[in-house]
Amino acid sequence: MIKPRHSLLSLLASACLTGAMATASADVAITGDWVLLGDVANVTGAPAQRQIAAAPMPGQRMPLASEFIEAQARAAGYPVDLPDGELIWVTRASASTPVTPSPAPQTAPVRNTSAAAISSEPHAENEVPMLTVDVRRGDEITPDMIAYEEMNPNRRVTGLIREAHVLEGMEATRTLRAGQPLAMRDIQPVSVIRSGDPIQLIYERGALRLVVAARAMSDAAAGETVRVQNLQSNRSMDAIAWAPGEARVGTMFAEGG
Repeated sequence: MIKPRHSLLSLLASACLTGAMATASADVAITGDWVLLGDVANVTGAPAQRQIAAAPMPGQRMPLASEFIEAQARAAGYPVDLPDGELIWVTRASASTPVTPSPAPQTAPVRNTSAAAISSEPHAENEVPMLTVDVRRGDEITPDMIAYEEMNPNRRVTGLIREAHVLEGMEATRTLRAGQPLAMRDIQPVSVIRSGDPIQLIYERGALRLVVAARAMSDAAAGETVRVQNLQSNRSMDAIAWAPGEARVGTMFAEGG
């Protein structure tokens, strides 16, 4: 069963890799359905448009840990160095609340050209991206699976996806049928680690680097919390999914439970 990934953000914020008390920074104000890498880190160009987390509901706020942001930047090929244990709070303005300029590092809006490559064809206002084939839960959604199709104007879909580039780097959270409108709840970032995968569990601090064999106990995208079992101690612990077959921790391997 695939766990809700919105809850992972709060887990990531409360379980910082260093184990130290997290410090908070000023809020970053956004308006869209996704938090972009460029909203919370000083990156430019296409990597700035990488979707790293679902946005909070209008009028609400949520924290992102600096370790999570660094992992997302690394996955985008644009490493950044943020203070350990820092929390970046993201606020989504309500319909009646004007957005004030954010003090956090920002970049000019630049459309992700690699994402736009999913579907660059012009489409009518009443057309939305739909799948041309059935997609199973956990399968990645690729450009050849998508086409713009006309949607019944009387149909209402909460969180409707209107642009194909939103689907870039995403996988299905459930079995999706061809020819049906897609919603934000139907997708999540592609997992780099799957439950049951053998992985390397890595601890690094300065020049010290320790690696042990482990097994994933949950699915996770890059930068997300993943539950793992240390195969040397048979203990389970939380780590950060870093890359395919690799997770990292900020404490030694004796955590348990």
